[in-house]
Amino acid sequence: MSKSSEEGLVTLMRHEVYHIPTGDLSFLVDNVQFKVHKYFFERESTYFSPKLTSPASPGTPLQGAGDSNAIILDDVTPDEFARFLWVFYNPRYSIYEAETEEWEIILRLAHRWQFPEVKHLAIRELEKKDILDVRRIKLYQDNEVDRNFLVPRYAALCEREVPLTFKEGVDLGMETALMIAHGREEVRSARTSSGTRSPLTPTVHGADLDAVIRELFQIVPAEPDSDAQVSPTPGALVLRARRCAIH
Repeated sequence: MSKSSEEGLVTLMRHEVYHIPTGDLSFLVDNVQFKVHKYFFERESTYFSPKLTSPASPGTPLQGAGDSNAIILDDVTPDEFARFLWVFYNPRYSIYEAETEEWEIILRLAHRWQFPEVKHLAIRELEKKDILDVRRIKLYQDNEVDRNFLVPRYAALCEREVPLTFKEGVDLGMETALMIAHGREEVRSARTSSGTRSPLTPTVHGADLDAVIRELFQIVPAEPDSDAQVSPTPGALVLRARRCAIH
C-alpha cells in the first residue's frame, strides 16, 4: 500500500505492536498504520468520541473504520503515538515504568486529545520524577495542569539563592518570570529576629511561603476531591486494557 507525498509514493507499513488483528479503529501516523480498539478512544476522549460516533456525511463509513479510511494524525510521530497507546496496552497492568521524556509525551498528547484519566496518570508519574523546576513549570503550564501542583515549584524558585537566569526567564515567559522575581522580593522582605533583612536568604518558609505564592499567583487551594489532592490511579485504564488484550 502507498500514499501520495511530495516525494512521490511512500510505502505504508503496519506498526509491529499496535496493528492489532482484533482492533476496530485505524490510524495513520506518517507512513505507519495503527489498528487498535475503539473502546478507549470512544469512552475516554472527548476529542475523539464525536468523530467516532457520527460519520462525516450520511451513508459513509465512520472515520477510522478501516485502514482505507484511517484517521490521520498530525504533529505526532509514530514512536510518540505508540508510547501513548502503551498506557492502554501495558502488559504489566498496574506497573507503569517509563522515562521522564516519555511521560511528558503522554501528558502532551493526553491534554491535546482530551483524555482526562491518562492525563491524571501522566501527572501522577511525573510527580515522582526529578525534574528541574523551570522545566516542570513550563510543561505543566503548556498542558494546563492544575496550578496547585505548581505551588511548591514556584516556591522553590522564590526561595533559592540564585535568581532566574535569562534562559530560564525566556522558558517561563515574561509574566511568570516577573511574578517569580516579585515573589523573591516578598520572601526576603520580612525582617529576621535580629531586625535585619537579607537580600540573599529568604525569611519566609514552609506554609507561610506557600501562602505567599498562592496569593501572588492567585491559586485557590484544591478541593479535597480534586486532581491535585487525590493521586489519580490507573485502575480504570487497567481493567479496560485487560478486556482488550493484544492478540
